[in-house]
Amino acid sequence: MREVFEALAKYKQNVDESIIGITEKLDPSKLVAPMGTFFPSVYDQLKHLFGSDVNWIKRLKPAFPESKALGSSRFADFDNDSLKALDAKDAKNLFANMIELDATVRAFVSELDEVGFAKIVAYKNYKGQSESHPLWQVLLQWFNHGTHHRGTISGQLDILGVENDYSSLIPKI
Repeated sequence: MREVFEALAKYKQNVDESIIGITEKLDPSKLVAPMGTFFPSVYDQLKHLFGSDVNWIKRLKPAFPESKALGSSRFADFDNDSLKALDAKDAKNLFANMIELDATVRAFVSELDEVGFAKIVAYKNYKGQSESHPLWQVLLQWFNHGTHHRGTISGQLDILGVENDYSSLIPKI
């Protein structure tokens, strides 16, 4: 099971780096241009992706106190309220944080064994409701959520006339 999740974590990291490589070259007005999606701009999508990743790190750290990757990650204490205040002039900081967090995710997944993937993770969802699921389900939710938003970013970039392609998983793992 670890091999599958290592591939998904690597894909996440590689696609995030590719998106960052494209978006850091965009004129700031394009980065924040409203596109009519739930998270209106490419920048808003990226902030949401990062904020979601931070929340998963925060949820997982207490369940895995033995994890060196989570234990050494500064994102378990990251202030999400400050993330909401970031604007496009902070893009370089956001991009650097995303790259660092992706490395944490890959390191965490590489630490796991079959027992770790089966471990139940209890947390509060965005509505404040208690949930508990095996880690493997949590990871699938996490990675699938990111894929959804990266797909939206791809569509937004298409609208902006910016070439991109995140549809092929195999070359990125």
